[in-house]
Amino acid sequence: MNLFKRVRIDRLFFGSFAAFIAVFLLIFTWISYSITARELVDNTSYYQQDLLNELNKQLDIQLKSIEQMSLAASRNINTISYDPLDPDLFGRLRRKDDIRNLLSSITYSTTMVQSIDLYMDNPSLTDSQSPVQFKDMQHVRGELWYPEVQNNDFAWIAEHTLPTNNGPQQFISFARKLYNNSDKYYGVLVLNVKASAIENLVRGETDGKQRNRVLLDAGGKMITSIGNTMLYESSLDRIRGKEGKSDYIHLPDVEGEEALLVWSKVRSDWMLVEVTPWKNIIHGSVRLAYIIVSVGLTAILIASFFTLFLSRQFIKPIQLLLAIMDRVPANGSITDELPTDYKNEFGSLFIGYRRQMERIEELMLSLQAQHRRQREAEIQALQAMINPHFLYNTLDQLNWLAIESGQEKISKILSLVGKMFRIGLSNGETMISIRDEITHVECYLQIQQIRWGDRISFTIEMDEGLKELYIPRLTLQPFVENAFIHGFHGRKTGAIHISGHVRDQEVEFRIIDNGAGIKPDWDRQKPRKTGGYGIRNVKERMAAYFGAPYGVSMKSLDGEGTQATILLPRIHNKQEAGEQFYVESSHY
Repeated sequence: MNLFKRVRIDRLFFGSFAAFIAVFLLIFTWISYSITARELVDNTSYYQQDLLNELNKQLDIQLKSIEQMSLAASRNINTISYDPLDPDLFGRLRRKDDIRNLLSSITYSTTMVQSIDLYMDNPSLTDSQSPVQFKDMQHVRGELWYPEVQNNDFAWIAEHTLPTNNGPQQFISFARKLYNNSDKYYGVLVLNVKASAIENLVRGETDGKQRNRVLLDAGGKMITSIGNTMLYESSLDRIRGKEGKSDYIHLPDVEGEEALLVWSKVRSDWMLVEVTPWKNIIHGSVRLAYIIVSVGLTAILIASFFTLFLSRQFIKPIQLLLAIMDRVPANGSITDELPTDYKNEFGSLFIGYRRQMERIEELMLSLQAQHRRQREAEIQALQAMINPHFLYNTLDQLNWLAIESGQEKISKILSLVGKMFRIGLSNGETMISIRDEITHVECYLQIQQIRWGDRISFTIEMDEGLKELYIPRLTLQPFVENAFIHGFHGRKTGAIHISGHVRDQEVEFRIIDNGAGIKPDWDRQKPRKTGGYGIRNVKERMAAYFGAPYGVSMKSLDGEGTQATILLPRIHNKQEAGEQFYVESSHY
């Protein structure tokens, strides 16, 4: 059902205008939201990566210092040569005191190490208040963290709870196996680091904001965390597969809400990860979208009243004219009830209706001449229609090159476009020489070649003397443009061959490309308001100028590509085109 034929004009005008504004508002809101959200995500991830990289440097220094302390302590313990089976009780006690003093000095020299546990055979009793505790080697295998160091010489132990004089506290420990000079494994040295100290390093200067961060070792085990950092194992796998020291991904968190995950690798594949809820990032974009929608709805409401008033003003004189036309007598007498105060198109409509019966004989006599003028105006309109269509696509290419290329290419393109404009306008002439038409096509191809580079090639082959003949303006270029817009869309290379041949009293042009080909129903009228004017415009002009058997035909070649064939009469001058080849077409 065609609404333009069945719905009242005022309602159609009002509904179309309101619907257009609503659709435009939704599209504009979505584009604004998408662009601002993407910019916010990029900026957030950029600054978070910088911050995590700085925190990594501090973590690396502190973690390495703990490992160096442990290594130095293990070597000094070997130097002291404590033997729990030594029969010399005094010597055994003296060496044990030396070890205790050595390890105690480590806890006193750094605030991060709270206590040290030394596992060995036959340990002697130690003061429970002492920061250094000697523990039986037989009990080490019962510790929850022992599997982590069982097959390694040393390992970091994730955050766990240990009893202290002030009650249970959280620690992150570093365990190292002890070997004597004969490489015999005889004990384990464990440095207990305050979890709060590592958490403060992970937290950094949070400027008062809640941060969700987690420190993972090379195996993906969580060493410590701050905030809410629950992660899927699949998310960790995606991070492990990424190259580079830092990056970010967008993923749903464990509760099904979207989140931005930014990470930076520490030391040997350790990772510091920050998780930011997606809704916190796009909060500004959502707020902007709400504001745009609110303002847009207000504008629609105001515009609706204005459109309603305007549509009624448009329909009022038409309704008046229809009412008078219904009362016109069969003999065609003219009524004087039409208003005379309208000075616009409606006034012209009233005057024309008032005089139509008087002028009917004159109109009949001048019908043929008027029809010819109308046809000429339609051809001019079709000719003019292709210019904005072509300019739109060309300016689109210029915009792309302005972003991607330097000013030298832009200068070259502007020169070529200026040349195309001069030929395309041709001082209003509908017929130009084939030489100018080929120059126009060459300019367009050169513009495309600047964009495509060596990935596009073209050849032009013309018979001798062909360029001195005449052709309707802008006949070949739409087919070349169609090859780039549709045929080469999504492709990396392309080739176009243009040929022109004189056959008796006819001129035949062929434009062949190796693009995607053309659909069998290419010449079927599409139900759309914009687009597709180029080739259809040429086809209709050929029908209006020359009629059968001249015109346009297109087909897909075997394999891939499109061949466009344009058949024209030989035109030696502009006057010949206007007098000899102008035909009457029932389509117009």
